[in-house]
Amino acid sequence: MASKGGGLAMADLNFDPRVGEEVRVLGRPGLYKVVRVYTMSPTATWRTEGDIGPPSSALELMFVDLKSEESGNVLRGVPAYSERLKFDETRPVHRAIEWLKENPVVPFPDYVLDYKVEAKDDHQGSPAFYIRFFVEPDDQPSPERIKELNRFLGSVSTMLLGLGLERWPYVQVSEKRSLLDVAS
Repeated sequence: MASKGGGLAMADLNFDPRVGEEVRVLGRPGLYKVVRVYTMSPTATWRTEGDIGPPSSALELMFVDLKSEESGNVLRGVPAYSERLKFDETRPVHRAIEWLKENPVVPFPDYVLDYKVEAKDDHQGSPAFYIRFFVEPDDQPSPERIKELNRFLGSVSTMLLGLGLERWPYVQVSEKRSLLDVAS
């Protein structure tokens, strides 16, 4: 599955807003949750998230309804790609990793328990994403497991680089220790 430039083909990787996502709205305090996602074509045919079939027009516009987590007020009909909406900047990385779980180009190892994404500057002051995968502890990992994990981490790096993000991805791995291990 290769695309132009040697990246992975990710045609169904979707960055559209989803119901339940949190977003900030410029000029308004607090967080909002997306409560509805819908499109409208120039012929005024409304479609909601989950409708089946191709868009009725290449010119469809996407809108969201947002609910304030503080006041409960609802903002209706906000253009989904408005510059006023500020989603978490780690969102594309989370979406890409979730896509990779469902569409494994390289199998997602079952011993990868969780992951964390942080957006911050690297040691040179350049914008970066730090993606840390947490794995089950293994006192003596086999060469096969190390090779499999390196292949997986490489596929994550390649996929993220292929997205053309404005931050450089640093992919790391750590062992997931229980609270009892920390206390002892």
